[in-house]
Amino acid sequence: MPGGGSPPGPARKAGWWQGGVRGRLLALVAAATIPIAVIAGNNAWSAYQAALAQGQRDVLILREVAAARHGAAVGALREMVSGLAADPGLLAQGGEACDAMLNRLRALKPDRYSNFWVLDGQGVLLCSGLPAPRGRSYAELDYVPAIQRTRAFTLGEFTIGVVTQRAVLPGIAPILAPDGSLQAMVGGSVFLDFLLRTPADADGVAQHSVWLLDNNGTILPIGNSSGSALPPPDRLAGLLRLPNATIEGPARDGTPQAWATKELVAGLHLLVGLPVADIQAAARGVLERRLIELSLFLLACLAAILIGVEAGVSRPLRRLAERVRSWAPGRPYSSPPSGTVPLEVRELDRALTAAAAALEDREQALTAALKQRDLLMAEIHHRVKNNLQIVASLLSLQADRVRTESARHEFAVARDRVQALATLHRHLYMNQSFQRMSLRPFLEELSRQLSEALSDGQARRVAIRIEADDIELGADESISLALLLTEAVSNSMRHAFPDGRRGTITISLRTEGDEAVLRVSDDGVGIGDGAESGDGLGTQLIRGFASHLGGEAEFATGDGTSVSVRFPLQAAPEALRGVA
Repeated sequence: MPGGGSPPGPARKAGWWQGGVRGRLLALVAAATIPIAVIAGNNAWSAYQAALAQGQRDVLILREVAAARHGAAVGALREMVSGLAADPGLLAQGGEACDAMLNRLRALKPDRYSNFWVLDGQGVLLCSGLPAPRGRSYAELDYVPAIQRTRAFTLGEFTIGVVTQRAVLPGIAPILAPDGSLQAMVGGSVFLDFLLRTPADADGVAQHSVWLLDNNGTILPIGNSSGSALPPPDRLAGLLRLPNATIEGPARDGTPQAWATKELVAGLHLLVGLPVADIQAAARGVLERRLIELSLFLLACLAAILIGVEAGVSRPLRRLAERVRSWAPGRPYSSPPSGTVPLEVRELDRALTAAAAALEDREQALTAALKQRDLLMAEIHHRVKNNLQIVASLLSLQADRVRTESARHEFAVARDRVQALATLHRHLYMNQSFQRMSLRPFLEELSRQLSEALSDGQARRVAIRIEADDIELGADESISLALLLTEAVSNSMRHAFPDGRRGTITISLRTEGDEAVLRVSDDGVGIGDGAESGDGLGTQLIRGFASHLGGEAEFATGDGTSVSVRFPLQAAPEALRGVA
């Protein structure tokens, strides 16, 4: 097959949701149903919200009913004391005449009003509808400093009446002098038991709760209202900061409630609570029914489409895929009988038949081209190797004709470099890969070659030992590595073993993860402060070859000299030639 290797085995079966025709058609249908699902879901949610809002609507109605009754009582008290305060003849009357007038006023509705009284600007009693000692100071009552500060109608806290000794709600109106100063104040009070009465024919009394709250935060339950139905203290405080508000949440006993508040007058709030557990359950039931209906409708649509796609599209395509997988180059590709196979599948089958024939022709042409390329590459490397060996021989001949030692040395160094490249090209065409080569055989031959060239006629004076893993490098990296080794070994042979000294040069090439570590070390005398240890040409070449490999050369001296280079291993590219 093209690219070599054996034919692939049976493909792993993927689920219908993993990109098959059936899954994609279902995805398209699902996408088409999204607007329907959104509209239906929005309607279901709207119905749910409308059902939930029933609790807030009910509690608002109850709030207005309760506010109308209790607000009327407080409003009547305000009108009474404000009307008295506006009477210019009130303070002109004597004490007894004032007492009699206030008593007649209280007697009009004795079950509602506790008493009416007049205090001067400092809170001293001037007259009262009920018997009380004149001249007594009531400046300690909460509403006296409040009206001295605001000079407007003020409600006091729920308290026990000084005269009647019954629970009352007081309200005070100022009498202002022409210059705007506080001249006196008129007060009246409503019996709390009048506010607590619930009409006998009130509907749903057991279903809701009503409370009155004064400036001091005192909570007065109306009827059979329970404190456990109140909102938590923090939410209650926030609710009372708004004149009219509605909230929902768990009550102090954990039951879900809806509350509505209304400020009857400054300092007096009405709070109505309504249990909404049944309302929430009914709303959830509405939402669940709508969602179930929508889900069943969508599932029915998807099931019908799934059956149709399976019978008309997926099954013919799977059979076609099995025939394609069973086909291999050199074997005829069989077409299926037409029958009930869809037209598109038959067209695809005919296209695959034509493609199979074209692939067979193309494979034969590629195989022939690859063989021709291999022959040409082998010939190129062979000729390059021969030419480099000729150059090396010419350098050797020229070195023999040079009289100075330094010039002969430079010719010898050049010869060694050229000979190393010739050896590299020979290994490339011997390996038949032309792009990558195994390093260990190359290192062994290169070391023998350098040992023979640099031995100065003393065989085996310096041994070269190879410690290399089985590593493959590309042609470019191999050239840099070969030249680096040539420089490093040449330096050691020429400088580390003077005066016929014997020793060993070790070439180590190891892999560490995705990197390789090359180390050339000797047990000679070291290079000291010579040119090769600093800015000499050999050191510069070693550093340059190390940089081309992607690493950096590190020199160390001590018991001999060592050169170490750590460089990354490049991944082998995908093979360009296959097994024909």
